[in-house]
Amino acid sequence: MKITIKEVADILSAGYMDFVDVDKYIKGVSIDSRKVSENNLFVPIKGATTNGHSYVNDAVKGGAIATLWNKDEPNPPTGIAVILVDDTVKALQDLSLFYRNTLKAKIVGVTGSNGKTSTKDITASILSRKFKTQKTMGNYNTEIGVPYTLLSLDEDCEAAVIEMGMEKSGEIEFLTNLVQPDIGIITSVGLVHIDNFKSIEEIAKEKVDIVKGIKEDGLFIYFGDDPLIEETVNKASMKESIKKATFGLEDSNTMYLREFYEDLDGITLKVSDEAFDELRVDILGKHQALNTMAGILAAKALGMSPEEISQGLEKIEKTGLRNEIIKIKNCTILNDCYKSNPVSINAALNIFEMLKAGKRIVVLGDMLGYREMSHDMHYNVGKDLSSFNIDELVTIGEEAKFMAKGARENTGIKNIVEFDTKEEATEYLKKYMNEDCSIMIKGSRFLKLEYIANKLKDLEEKNEN
Repeated sequence: MKITIKEVADILSAGYMDFVDVDKYIKGVSIDSRKVSENNLFVPIKGATTNGHSYVNDAVKGGAIATLWNKDEPNPPTGIAVILVDDTVKALQDLSLFYRNTLKAKIVGVTGSNGKTSTKDITASILSRKFKTQKTMGNYNTEIGVPYTLLSLDEDCEAAVIEMGMEKSGEIEFLTNLVQPDIGIITSVGLVHIDNFKSIEEIAKEKVDIVKGIKEDGLFIYFGDDPLIEETVNKASMKESIKKATFGLEDSNTMYLREFYEDLDGITLKVSDEAFDELRVDILGKHQALNTMAGILAAKALGMSPEEISQGLEKIEKTGLRNEIIKIKNCTILNDCYKSNPVSINAALNIFEMLKAGKRIVVLGDMLGYREMSHDMHYNVGKDLSSFNIDELVTIGEEAKFMAKGARENTGIKNIVEFDTKEEATEYLKKYMNEDCSIMIKGSRFLKLEYIANKLKDLEEKNEN
């Protein structure tokens, strides 16, 4: 984004606190003082534990030439253009909406309880074969992350894939109205963040709200095998010009899966569209076949050929902490620590089954956000481990103790160990680094269980040196 300081202030109906050269051009926006680039607009965010206004001087040192500033915040900086607003988050959102309306790029918006990040990565990879394409980086899928992502798009961007997360009611409707996608995708609906919703039916309704922002003559793509999604879609108020397409395993879908194979290098699939030969996708897990079909449908709607789509699937730029394979001596670690719920645990375990090793150890941390259902949900995850070949279960956290209980009472897992912290679990797992074994690590993002793999890797590297 390239815009003058004055233009930003005018868009936001804001005044200046400091007199500066208001015709200077801002080049890009930053919400993190550590990542400021030359001539950035710094947007300080006031959160529950930190206040971005406290870091404005670091932003100035990094090269910021202007900052938004909450009017009620004391000690505004000098030597930088200060644009006074009532709320920096609201100002960030308003600025992103203005900028979105200047872009000519075709935008694909993606949401879902599971699979949205992988679908984003797959779709962006396909589109990049034909268009200058950008996508949501990392987990910038919130009411702050989405506007920041929009403002990060280049003016000559031709296609963008924007991920939209949901933790509370009304969030998807708000985000889709900012993004105004040409194509909207729902990957799935499940019991995620149920502590903020009354029922899974309410979650489905909130997810389907993505249609409220889809542009005229746009396309709505969704998982067609889920009766709840289908029922919710049929009840939704939608622009008449919006077309619908579905993907899934059932042959009633617009595109469905005919054949599937997988190995540790990726997946191979055949879909119902006869224009495609066998497709090879550089990503792990059978569930990724569904995400791939969603991406294909989006790409076809944007005029891409089967050849271009096939090429785009060959090398996916994947968001981190999902199904990462890490080798440490004779030990292979499946590091899948971005989030955790029953569906994503099952998907990770199916991949883990493919790892060949003498001893198979599964490390599971708390799944957060299940309110009074939490104990039962964790117990059932432990119970369902009976379907997999596991020698040892290691749990981390208070809620995960119910996974251990479910496993003890319903599976033949030989050894079940419980820890309160990831540090304790890491100390315990050190002994396996010289053994022929495979370890799967999975837990909610809040726990940051990637610490385990990183620490074990660091310790091994130190030993080698």
